[in-house]
Amino acid sequence: MVVGDTATAEAVRLDGRRITHVGSLEAARALGDADIVDLEGACLMPGFVDAHTHPLMHGQCGSWGDLSMASSVDEVLKLMGEHARLEARTGPVRGFGYDHHRLVESRHPTATELDRVADDRTVMVMHVSGHGFSVNSHGLAEAGITADTATPTGGLIGHDTDGRPDGRVFDAACDLLTGGDGVKVGNHGPNLHLPDHPDDLALMLDAAQEEFLAAGITSVGDCQVTEREMRTFLAARDAGRLRLRVTMYVLSSHVDALRRLGLDSRLGDDLLAFGGVKHYADGALTGGTAYLPCGCGTTHGYLYHEAGRLEDLLAASAAAGLQTATHAQGPDAIQLVLDALDRLPPDPGLRHRIEHCGFPTDEQLVTMRRLGVVPVPQPTQVHLFGEGVRSDHPDLAERMYPSGLIAEAGLPVVLSSDAPVTSPDVLLACWAAETRITAAGRVLGGACRITRRMAFEGYTRGGAHALRRDDVGSLTPGRLADLAILDADPFTVATESLPDVSVTGTWVDGRPAWTGETGVIDVGRVQA
Repeated sequence: MVVGDTATAEAVRLDGRRITHVGSLEAARALGDADIVDLEGACLMPGFVDAHTHPLMHGQCGSWGDLSMASSVDEVLKLMGEHARLEARTGPVRGFGYDHHRLVESRHPTATELDRVADDRTVMVMHVSGHGFSVNSHGLAEAGITADTATPTGGLIGHDTDGRPDGRVFDAACDLLTGGDGVKVGNHGPNLHLPDHPDDLALMLDAAQEEFLAAGITSVGDCQVTEREMRTFLAARDAGRLRLRVTMYVLSSHVDALRRLGLDSRLGDDLLAFGGVKHYADGALTGGTAYLPCGCGTTHGYLYHEAGRLEDLLAASAAAGLQTATHAQGPDAIQLVLDALDRLPPDPGLRHRIEHCGFPTDEQLVTMRRLGVVPVPQPTQVHLFGEGVRSDHPDLAERMYPSGLIAEAGLPVVLSSDAPVTSPDVLLACWAAETRITAAGRVLGGACRITRRMAFEGYTRGGAHALRRDDVGSLTPGRLADLAILDADPFTVATESLPDVSVTGTWVDGRPAWTGETGVIDVGRVQA
């Protein structure tokens, strides 16, 4: 069975890299001889499009200690100690995925606590939001962080009651953690670009690509590219190891370099392309650094830039003919983006984006439609982190990532994973968008639910729309032959069974790229 944009079909025909027919089997055969692949009752869908991800970061974090199930600081330390003992490499010991809301202490691990893992090498654990770290005393000293270190605009260096650094290094302050020769981004975003050997980065990207393909995802948007990501993607492409279609959004700290090079339009091919610029307005919702000064919760966060600077950056990107994708969570941060875009000359083709779009007001949704702005939320975060948001911001939580209100406002529905913040699990994400059920089993914002069909469109046509791609996202003649094969029809299974539907095969460019039996299939480079 083939599930297209609005209905089912009997057969799909591929000729080379393209889809040439969707309809009856008889009509497909009439187009000429072809090999026939019988799905034997499985469901064929377009390859999924994840519009907001961080593939290299996802692969890198997957090589660190897994802290996603930690329920206390002691468990964080235990897991990190086990990882340190198993870690064959020298250098820093890194972990990913702790959520301070889920720790019984309801706080971040401290430097002195992390010293118990090791005091002669750096130990750093990244918050699940990806916006910051808790670092041990050795790591703070190595980064040159002392009681006298100034906290940068748009960042946080935590201090204890005696004024000493307590280990928390978030958002713009993360620039201090990448070393003297590492990537530097200033206060343009959280510096998640920790150094590793290029050979290790290549393997990490391989691992991430396999996980995306296993989820049926064939196209992604990397929403924070610096020289680290660019070099890794280019090396993978040149070596024939780039198996996903990647649209890169270069971080705004690098815009001046783009302008000097004359990159004032989309550049690349259907495998690897430069698509636009990633900007940041405020911090992380789940990390407690989103800008919410309205008295509507326990955290207030901060903006990344001084007054007027974000507006100047957005104007510069748009003037260069570049699509912008701006992280904005709180209503004030969203308004900064909208005000800046509203002052620009209209250019519907740029299709500017607001990433996450945490708590937009009804009026802001109307403005987004008028300006052609595309909101890009992540429904799995509602499921995994909604209870923490409810605790921090009880007056706003019901509107967290409000896909239903976005749809009602006539805006395109786009869903994404923000991997590694959540796993690239499309079926789980669509279930979360349909139900809005949190990890505690409670509905968060029933009015923000969307239908199942809307959810899957958000991971196919919607994602392609956000990436400004008209060659993927649907089973339509002329589109690239990127396919996902599922073991059941996701539109007919019971709601509670939707996350259990499995991807059994993924095709890219008209050829199998991954199967459940064999994993990644090495058939040489995708032809651009």
